[in-house]
Parts: sequence; structure tokens; C-alpha cells
Amino acid sequence: MSTGGESARRLPSDPVRIVVEPENGTDLERLITALLNVTGVVHRFIQTAQKRPGAGGLEIIGAVAERLHGALAPLAEQRSDDELGEVTQLLAEATLMGAADLE
Repeated sequence: MSTGGESARRLPSDPVRIVVEPENGTDLERLITALLNVTGVVHRFIQTAQKRPGAGGLEIIGAVAERLHGALAPLAEQRSDDELGEVTQLLAEATLMGAADLE
């Protein structure tokens, strides 16, 4: 999958189910894989934004947010606000639970 090309941002008109490993694992294991994958992509976005001359924390966050907005816009067009809200809530809960384990 290309991370910078236009084709990577276009979703098929009939979204197909993406296979997430481990195929024979639990839903929790697949959620963990998906979270690791998305954090890897966000990490790459951060690395790219850090290379900008004079980039500070707020500029980096803004650049990453802008890039994510562009990359995820087709997803928002094909999903309802309720579906996006559920995913947002799930990610927020996963973030808080993971952060609590850092202590």
C-alpha cells in the first residue's frame, strides 16, 4: 500500500473487509494489531513533520493533524457520524487504558 499516493486515499465504492492479523486470533488481538499499525503511520507523519525547518511542537501537531485530515477524509465521506463517533470513543478509551498502564 502506498502511503503518499492518491490511490491509497481512495476507498472502494463497496468497502471490503480488510484482513487484520492474526486471522485466527481474538478480536482484541486484531484491535492491538490495528492500533500498532495506525501508531506506526502516525509516527511516520510525525517524523516527516519534524524535518520541516524550525518545526516546533505545535507546528508538528498541526502538520500531522492536517495530513491525517487529508488521508482520512474519504473514510469520513463513506461512514456515518455515528460510526465515526463509535470509533472515536473506542480509540479514546483505549488511549486512556493504555496510558493508565504507563504508571
